[in-house]
Amino acid sequence: MVRTSPNHKYIFTLRTHPSVVPGCIAFSLPQRKWAGLSIGQDIEVALYSFDKAKQCIGTMTIEIDFLQKKNIDSNPYDTDKMAAEFIQQFNNQAFSVGQQLVFSFNDKLFGLLVKDIEAMDPSILKGEPASGKRQKIEVGLVVGNSQVAFEKAENSSLNLIGKAKTKENRQSIINPDWNFEKMGIGGLDKEFSDIFRRAFASRVFPPEIV
Repeated sequence: MVRTSPNHKYIFTLRTHPSVVPGCIAFSLPQRKWAGLSIGQDIEVALYSFDKAKQCIGTMTIEIDFLQKKNIDSNPYDTDKMAAEFIQQFNNQAFSVGQQLVFSFNDKLFGLLVKDIEAMDPSILKGEPASGKRQKIEVGLVVGNSQVAFEKAENSSLNLIGKAKTKENRQSIINPDWNFEKMGIGGLDKEFSDIFRRAFASRVFPPEIV
Protein backbone atom coordinates (compact mmCIF):
# COMPACT_ATOMS: atom_id res chain seq x y z
CA MET A 1 0.00 0.00 0.00
CA VAL A 2 1.34 3.41 -1.01
CA ARG A 3 0.11 6.37 1.03
CA THR A 4 0.61 9.84 -0.42
CA SER A 5 -1.42 11.67 2.23
CA PRO A 6 -3.56 10.71 5.25
CA ASN A 7 -6.62 10.34 3.00
CA HIS A 8 -5.02 8.96 -0.16
CA LYS A 9 -3.75 5.39 -0.41
CA TYR A 10 -3.18 3.14 -3.42
CA ILE A 11 -2.69 -0.62 -3.62
CA PHE A 12 0.11 -1.90 -5.85
CA THR A 13 1.65 -5.31 -6.41
CA LEU A 14 5.41 -4.86 -6.06
CA ARG A 15 8.36 -6.89 -7.31
CA THR A 16 12.07 -6.41 -6.83
CA HIS A 17 14.26 -5.40 -9.77
CA PRO A 18 18.06 -5.11 -9.88
CA SER A 19 17.92 -1.66 -11.49
CA VAL A 20 15.89 -0.16 -8.62
CA VAL A 21 18.02 0.76 -5.61
CA PRO A 22 16.88 -0.09 -2.06
CA GLY A 23 14.56 2.53 -0.60
CA CYS A 24 13.12 3.46 -3.99
CA ILE A 25 10.10 2.33 -6.03
CA ALA A 26 9.81 2.72 -9.80
CA PHE A 27 6.35 3.65 -11.13
CA SER A 28 5.20 3.79 -14.74
CA LEU A 29 3.65 6.96 -16.16
CA PRO A 30 0.06 5.61 -15.92
CA GLN A 31 0.69 4.58 -12.31
CA ARG A 32 2.04 8.03 -11.45
CA LYS A 33 -0.96 9.69 -13.09
CA TRP A 34 -3.41 7.47 -11.21
CA ALA A 35 -1.81 7.95 -7.81
CA GLY A 36 -0.81 11.59 -8.40
CA LEU A 37 2.88 10.83 -7.88
CA SER A 38 5.83 12.90 -8.99
CA ILE A 39 9.35 11.65 -9.63
CA GLY A 40 11.44 11.79 -6.47
CA GLN A 41 8.42 12.22 -4.20
CA ASP A 42 8.61 10.81 -0.67
CA ILE A 43 5.88 8.25 0.02
CA GLU A 44 4.82 5.99 2.86
CA VAL A 45 4.71 2.27 2.07
CA ALA A 46 3.01 -0.43 4.14
CA LEU A 47 2.01 -4.06 3.67
CA TYR A 48 -1.57 -4.61 2.51
CA SER A 49 -3.23 -7.96 3.21
CA PHE A 50 -6.16 -9.08 1.08
CA ASP A 51 -9.19 -10.78 2.57
CA LYS A 52 -9.19 -13.66 0.10
CA ALA A 53 -12.77 -14.60 1.01
CA LYS A 54 -14.08 -11.16 0.05
CA GLN A 55 -11.58 -9.53 -2.30
CA CYS A 56 -10.95 -12.05 -5.09
CA ILE A 57 -12.15 -10.42 -8.29
CA GLY A 58 -15.14 -12.15 -9.87
CA THR A 59 -15.76 -9.67 -12.66
CA MET A 60 -13.94 -6.53 -13.75
CA THR A 61 -14.97 -4.00 -16.39
CA ILE A 62 -12.10 -2.23 -18.11
CA GLU A 63 -12.16 0.72 -20.49
CA ILE A 64 -9.66 0.29 -23.31
CA ASP A 65 -8.15 2.44 -26.06
CA PHE A 66 -4.97 2.63 -28.09
CA LEU A 67 -2.17 3.92 -25.90
CA GLN A 68 -0.74 6.11 -28.65
CA LYS A 69 -3.02 7.78 -31.18
CA LYS A 70 -0.38 7.48 -33.88
CA ASN A 71 -0.69 3.68 -33.72
CA ILE A 72 -4.44 3.54 -34.35
CA ASP A 73 -5.64 0.86 -36.78
CA SER A 74 -8.95 -0.68 -37.85
CA ASN A 75 -8.02 -4.30 -37.16
CA PRO A 76 -10.53 -6.31 -35.11
CA TYR A 77 -9.34 -7.25 -31.62
CA ASP A 78 -10.83 -10.38 -30.08
CA THR A 79 -11.88 -9.53 -26.52
CA ASP A 80 -12.03 -13.21 -25.54
CA LYS A 81 -8.35 -13.63 -26.38
CA MET A 82 -7.56 -10.27 -24.80
CA ALA A 83 -9.29 -11.31 -21.56
CA ALA A 84 -7.35 -14.59 -21.42
CA GLU A 85 -4.07 -12.76 -22.05
CA PHE A 86 -4.92 -10.16 -19.40
CA ILE A 87 -5.51 -12.84 -16.75
CA GLN A 88 -2.24 -14.53 -17.71
CA GLN A 89 -0.24 -11.30 -17.52
CA PHE A 90 -1.80 -9.96 -14.32
CA ASN A 91 -2.70 -13.09 -12.35
CA ASN A 92 -2.43 -12.57 -8.57
CA GLN A 93 -2.07 -8.80 -8.92
CA ALA A 94 -4.03 -6.06 -7.17
CA PHE A 95 -6.44 -3.78 -9.04
CA SER A 96 -8.49 -0.78 -7.93
CA VAL A 97 -11.41 1.11 -9.44
CA GLY A 98 -9.97 4.10 -11.29
CA GLN A 99 -6.56 2.49 -11.81
CA GLN A 100 -4.73 3.19 -15.07
CA LEU A 101 -2.30 0.77 -16.67
CA VAL A 102 -0.73 -0.32 -19.96
CA PHE A 103 -1.62 -3.65 -21.58
CA SER A 104 0.36 -5.32 -24.37
CA PHE A 105 -1.58 -7.51 -26.78
CA ASN A 106 -0.55 -8.71 -30.25
CA ASP A 107 2.46 -6.37 -30.24
CA LYS A 108 0.17 -3.39 -29.65
CA LEU A 109 0.02 -1.24 -26.52
CA PHE A 110 -3.32 -0.28 -25.02
CA GLY A 111 -4.23 2.12 -22.25
CA LEU A 112 -6.62 0.62 -19.70
CA LEU A 113 -8.83 2.16 -17.02
CA VAL A 114 -10.53 -0.01 -14.39
CA LYS A 115 -14.19 1.03 -14.30
CA ASP A 116 -15.90 -1.52 -12.07
CA ILE A 117 -15.03 -4.51 -9.86
CA GLU A 118 -17.29 -7.18 -8.38
CA ALA A 119 -16.10 -9.71 -5.81
CA MET A 120 -16.26 -13.43 -6.43
CA ASP A 121 -18.95 -15.33 -4.52
CA PRO A 122 -17.06 -17.33 -1.86
CA SER A 123 -19.95 -19.77 -1.46
CA ILE A 124 -18.91 -21.61 -4.62
CA LEU A 125 -15.81 -22.80 -2.78
CA LYS A 126 -17.95 -24.51 -0.15
CA GLY A 127 -20.26 -26.49 -2.40
CA GLU A 128 -23.14 -24.22 -1.41
CA PRO A 129 -25.73 -22.49 -3.61
CA ALA A 130 -24.68 -19.06 -4.82
CA SER A 131 -25.82 -16.20 -2.63
CA GLY A 132 -26.93 -14.27 -5.72
CA LYS A 133 -25.42 -11.06 -4.38
CA ARG A 134 -22.90 -9.15 -6.47
CA GLN A 135 -20.72 -7.27 -4.05
CA LYS A 136 -19.05 -4.18 -5.48
CA ILE A 137 -15.51 -3.65 -4.22
CA GLU A 138 -12.97 -0.88 -4.71
CA VAL A 139 -9.87 -3.09 -4.51
CA GLY A 140 -9.48 -6.72 -5.51
CA LEU A 141 -7.07 -9.48 -6.50
CA VAL A 142 -7.07 -11.06 -9.95
CA VAL A 143 -7.18 -14.88 -9.83
CA GLY A 144 -7.34 -17.53 -12.53
CA ASN A 145 -11.14 -17.51 -12.70
CA SER A 146 -11.58 -13.74 -12.68
CA GLN A 147 -13.64 -12.53 -15.63
CA VAL A 148 -12.72 -9.41 -17.61
CA ALA A 149 -15.00 -7.36 -19.87
CA PHE A 150 -13.58 -4.68 -22.16
CA GLU A 151 -15.43 -1.50 -23.12
CA LYS A 152 -13.84 0.82 -25.65
CA ALA A 153 -13.29 4.37 -24.49
CA GLU A 154 -15.65 7.11 -25.62
CA ASN A 155 -14.82 8.34 -29.14
CA SER A 156 -12.32 5.50 -29.58
CA SER A 157 -11.98 3.93 -33.03
CA LEU A 158 -10.89 0.61 -31.52
CA ASN A 159 -12.68 -2.32 -33.18
CA LEU A 160 -13.60 -4.88 -30.49
CA ILE A 161 -15.10 -8.29 -31.31
CA GLY A 162 -15.83 -11.39 -29.23
CA LYS A 163 -17.98 -12.06 -26.20
CA ALA A 164 -15.89 -10.29 -23.55
CA LYS A 165 -17.21 -6.85 -24.54
CA THR A 166 -20.01 -6.69 -22.00
CA LYS A 167 -20.51 -8.08 -18.52
CA GLU A 168 -23.72 -9.83 -19.57
CA ASN A 169 -21.84 -12.19 -21.88
CA ARG A 170 -19.34 -13.44 -19.34
CA GLN A 171 -19.51 -17.04 -18.16
CA SER A 172 -17.49 -18.26 -15.20
CA ILE A 173 -15.64 -21.56 -15.37
CA ILE A 174 -17.16 -22.35 -11.98
CA ASN A 175 -20.79 -21.48 -12.60
CA PRO A 176 -22.27 -20.89 -9.15
CA ASP A 177 -25.69 -21.99 -10.44
CA TRP A 178 -24.54 -25.50 -11.28
CA ASN A 179 -26.52 -28.02 -9.26
CA PHE A 180 -24.32 -31.09 -9.01
CA GLU A 181 -26.93 -32.90 -6.92
CA LYS A 182 -29.14 -33.18 -9.99
CA MET A 183 -26.51 -35.46 -11.50
CA GLY A 184 -27.99 -38.17 -9.22
CA ILE A 185 -25.50 -40.30 -7.38
CA GLY A 186 -27.68 -41.53 -4.53
CA GLY A 187 -26.60 -40.60 -1.03
CA LEU A 188 -23.30 -39.20 -2.29
CA ASP A 189 -24.97 -36.28 -4.11
CA LYS A 190 -24.00 -33.51 -1.67
CA GLU A 191 -20.52 -34.93 -1.12
CA PHE A 192 -20.03 -35.24 -4.87
CA SER A 193 -21.09 -31.62 -5.31
CA ASP A 194 -18.58 -30.41 -2.72
CA ILE A 195 -15.76 -32.45 -4.25
CA PHE A 196 -16.47 -31.14 -7.74
CA ARG A 197 -16.62 -27.51 -6.68
CA ARG A 198 -13.36 -27.77 -4.79
CA ALA A 199 -11.71 -29.69 -7.61
CA PHE A 200 -12.57 -26.93 -10.09
CA ALA A 201 -11.79 -24.20 -7.60
CA SER A 202 -8.34 -25.61 -6.87
CA ARG A 203 -7.39 -25.01 -10.49
CA VAL A 204 -8.28 -21.33 -10.54
CA PHE A 205 -8.12 -19.96 -7.00
CA PRO A 206 -5.09 -19.29 -4.80
CA PRO A 207 -4.54 -22.41 -2.62
CA GLU A 208 -4.92 -20.44 0.60
CA ILE A 209 -8.62 -19.77 -0.05
CA VAL A 210 -9.67 -23.22 -1.28
